[in-house]
Amino acid sequence: MQGKRSRIQDTFYLIGAALLVCLLGVGAFVLADIYHVSPLWVFFGLMSVGLVAGAREDYRKEFRSPRFVAFVMGWLVVNVLVVIFVVANFGWLWLIPALLLEQFLFYMSASWLFGVDPPSRKRWPFQRNKSSGSDEM
Repeated sequence: MQGKRSRIQDTFYLIGAALLVCLLGVGAFVLADIYHVSPLWVFFGLMSVGLVAGAREDYRKEFRSPRFVAFVMGWLVVNVLVVIFVVANFGWLWLIPALLLEQFLFYMSASWLFGVDPPSRKRWPFQRNKSSGSDEM
């Protein structure tokens, strides 16, 4: 019973976190509208937060190193410049291939500069390992 309660509680936490992220995202765009800031700046800011969160999830141990944190922040600037350049010159359609190439280059440069392997995705992010016992449905 404890495993089922934990799974239900985790689901509620997940839904609550998703609603909070949506609320903060909409709130950021509302504030941008109130203060007459371009919505593109909000988009770039939220995208930057997502990039840092993704890098933090993939490289937890390396984030203890100030050099690696500086590398990620520098790559954040590269990411924003790539998005601005691609959208301004080629349009939104080319943004996805450009970001995939940029992500590949991020993982490869992290590997070359810091000797860390790209993260293995044998399972989905945030997915629990299957445990043996009675808590499975």
